Amino acid sequence: MHMKAYPELFAPGYIGRILVKNRIVMAPMLVSYANPDGEVSDALVEYYEARARGGAGLIIVEAACVDAPTGRESFRQLNIDGLRYLAGLNRLASSIKAYGSRVFLQLFHAGRQTSQLFTGVQPVAPSPLACPMIKEIPRELSIDEIKDIENKFVMAAQYAGTAGFDGIELHAAHGYLINQFLSPHSNQRGDEYGGSLENRMRFLLDIVHRIKKSCPDLIISVRLNIDDFVAGGLTPAESGRICQYLEQAGADIINCSSGTYESGLKSIEPVSYKEGWRVYLAGEVKRWVEIPVISGGMLNNPGFANQLLASKEADFVFFGRTLLADSEWPNKVREGRIEDIRPCIRCNNCIDHNFKGMMVDCTVNPSTGREAQFKTRAAKISPTPAAVVVGAGPAGMQAALSLALRGIEVALYEQDSKLGGLLNLAGLPPHKHRVLELRDYLIRQINKSKVNLHLNSSYDLASLKADKPDYLVIATGSRPVLPPIKGVDSKICLNLAEVLENPIKLINREVVIVGGGSNGCEVADFLLQGDNHLTIIEQNEFLAADMEKKNRRDLINRLDSGKVEKRTSCKLLEIDNGKLLIATKEGSCETLPADYVIMAAGFSSNNDLYFQAQQIHDNVFLIGDAFEVKGFKNAFLQGEMVGQMVAARTKG
Repeated sequence: MHMKAYPELFAPGYIGRILVKNRIVMAPMLVSYANPDGEVSDALVEYYEARARGGAGLIIVEAACVDAPTGRESFRQLNIDGLRYLAGLNRLASSIKAYGSRVFLQLFHAGRQTSQLFTGVQPVAPSPLACPMIKEIPRELSIDEIKDIENKFVMAAQYAGTAGFDGIELHAAHGYLINQFLSPHSNQRGDEYGGSLENRMRFLLDIVHRIKKSCPDLIISVRLNIDDFVAGGLTPAESGRICQYLEQAGADIINCSSGTYESGLKSIEPVSYKEGWRVYLAGEVKRWVEIPVISGGMLNNPGFANQLLASKEADFVFFGRTLLADSEWPNKVREGRIEDIRPCIRCNNCIDHNFKGMMVDCTVNPSTGREAQFKTRAAKISPTPAAVVVGAGPAGMQAALSLALRGIEVALYEQDSKLGGLLNLAGLPPHKHRVLELRDYLIRQINKSKVNLHLNSSYDLASLKADKPDYLVIATGSRPVLPPIKGVDSKICLNLAEVLENPIKLINREVVIVGGGSNGCEVADFLLQGDNHLTIIEQNEFLAADMEKKNRRDLINRLDSGKVEKRTSCKLLEIDNGKLLIATKEGSCETLPADYVIMAAGFSSNNDLYFQAQQIHDNVFLIGDAFEVKGFKNAFLQGEMVGQMVAARTKG
């Protein structure tokens, strides 16, 4: 047993009357796997079962809407405003509890933080003030309507108890309806629901009192913003007092959070934020109440989480994106298999999908949201088929692991001296170190597997004819695009690898970066440390348009602070003797000086071998950037899927 290394993390603990087997809480994250009508789906059950099987002590099921359609935020969000939903919710609760996890259902109303695009009706709120990010003016709720929504929260809690949930969580954070009542920033009412803190708390406290009275055995958690991080919003001092009132009203636990849509980067953090940057908020709450407190935010290190509990700054710790990246995180930590944890790289593509109205998936874990699809492993196949994987970047490594796991004999060929492909470069810009952790995880898994690894080994048609593998997987990645302009082969022109691997020190130089996608912007961020004067030339109107918006905003902020000159809607025409001729958006031509020019004009698929091989071999798969340059998520998904496809073929 290795749990002794993290005794606090794996100590059982009580929340109210219920015993929880450890202090690990799966945070409620809206993943949009429910059916469009708000019913529990098979995919949702499989997703939560995987996290329960993975060892989380408490799972808080996401944002179930108590008042559809008005209170919904997503097309595929759970509903709990009628008896029809109980059968599915009961199946979900019992599936999670079967693995020894406790389960709460989060009760949710979006208030003004939704759109008629989702709901078909005008949003409602305490006051007719638009969320600055959504810009739709909500309708002010009447007192009768407020009472009606209170009833719906109480009724939803009764449904949750009937369905078998251990408790409910009231979503009073992140700028949704209850938070809108609590915060003077969004509540400007002049009646008994606005003005003083006592009045602004009335909506929440009435709900808590009534749930406690009607469902005395149901645990009540409140997810509360301890700091709104907006001017005129809730602050830790005021939120501490709210927590005291909640304790007196019968709440059993406070789940500490922060930020709203409007606060920008403070509710779902970009990659640059430090691990556990906001755990101090729970520490503040601990000074106000005796009931347990849940802390978290950007946590993935079990040592950090254990110390947080040991120092009594929290009683339980929530994990969100960490459990999307690896559902088995708790079990692996408990068993001392830290090296086997697939790390979250904080790319935020999960939440980006949610913002776009799509189902959440995970860049590094292709199984997230596809648990049923990837759960079945093929039995050992006799005779054992052989597969060759060419290219050991993210797609090739994932394919090799997926094939080996399904009983296929795998040889992995890489022409370079090391594994990783573009992961090696992608992990070098500022705040991208987690990409290197992901690369190292994959390398460890390859080394622990039965994959036969061949480094410094190119693979061609002669190799294919000699090996005669049953399956050939081509994951040869991509190569940098060089725009067809005069002077692009000049000595002052460098590619991304030459800069990021730093054979030439770029310090106090005039540097022009050609290409303002995420790669170009990240290399600019990298070069800020050398006090260089940087200019980015980009043909499109926006820089880093291919990035998830929170990490993009964070990156652009750093470029602005570093006074990077942005020349968007511009095109490079020629490089000549340290001068660049560009066409501006106004249609004129301009000359820019440059000591160095960095080419970041993107990548194109390197798939020559595929066109040759598929003419002489029946089972050739093309995956990753070699198929289409779409980044790591596509690479991992296609790599995992190859194992599925080969296993399906060999069964026949």
